[in-house]
Amino acid sequence: MRKRLVSLLSLFLLLLTCIPLLGGCARLPRPEDTDLEFWIAQKVEEDDFDGYVERYGLFGGREYYGQGYLPTEDEHGQQVDPAQCVIYTVTAYPDYISPATHVTRIVITDPSVRVYGITLRSTPEEFQRRMEEEGFAVEQLTDTVLRAAKGKFHIIFSPFSIQINVDVTNLTGIMF
Repeated sequence: MRKRLVSLLSLFLLLLTCIPLLGGCARLPRPEDTDLEFWIAQKVEEDDFDGYVERYGLFGGREYYGQGYLPTEDEHGQQVDPAQCVIYTVTAYPDYISPATHVTRIVITDPSVRVYGITLRSTPEEFQRRMEEEGFAVEQLTDTVLRAAKGKFHIIFSPFSIQINVDVTNLTGIMF
């Protein structure tokens, strides 16, 4: 009886770390036709980014440039993003109080990087068709900006960037 109680308690604690208030540790399968080094909601550790350049300025998480992308500095010593790059944002997930860190945002400004076979050179029509094929609901935000949504995941396509996000809850109301 005691072993069973300990087992149930252990399972319950495990679920609490991954499913705060049943919000879920949602995952989006990584597409085969992508050039990204990391994928959205992928669990990562700090040493996964050894050799990557950190982007400064984020409070409550960390940001890293993809391999081979190097920022420059302006006259005030501030980082300036390369015109074309990939930036990974790493925070707690699925909630800001969760102990594990995951990739929760990816910004792509390099037109050679593919995600779902789409690049910045793709047309809005190509983006919409591919996202619908993958089961996303697509809406047009402006004349040139579309957003694809699937559960907690959002992909925003514009002439300047592709942004991939996963919703992170803030159940305790942490102020950043």
